[in-house]
Amino acid sequence: MAAPTRPTLIAQGAPNSLAVVLPGAVAAAILLASLFAPSLVVEASRADFYLVTVFLGGGAAWLSGRAVASTWRGYRQAVIYALLLGCAVRFFHFALFQGTLLSLPHFITDTAFVLALSTLGFRAERATQMATRYSWLFRQAGLFGWRRGTSETPPEDAA
Repeated sequence: MAAPTRPTLIAQGAPNSLAVVLPGAVAAAILLASLFAPSLVVEASRADFYLVTVFLGGGAAWLSGRAVASTWRGYRQAVIYALLLGCAVRFFHFALFQGTLLSLPHFITDTAFVLALSTLGFRAERATQMATRYSWLFRQAGLFGWRRGTSETPPEDAA
């Protein structure tokens, strides 16, 4: 008889798990670095960084993470899409703002931000799915998590 498998880190529903805290911290660190140490993450200007990486790349990553989760596909597929989005973001910096196409530090920064938002989008959608489709087992715990238990509170005693 096979040993029971443990759920992966991304499949666990704790709202304060490493699968939620780490991507949030990465995204926050990149945004803070763009404000206080822009030479670390911004190549040409802050405006193109915010437009291409944060709004376009981050928005596309959030939506792709949600789309992968909504079709009940695994997290690995969201990671693959985030890597492809990181390449697209780097290309947009190159094509629109004369950035360096093959800049490894900026590619890592863009891809880390995109991967973080893709992960958060995946978790937000998966938390909603677990709470709505399995409402007899789980209730939503915050934006990114779910817990065992029903969503209804027990009725008060009339006595």
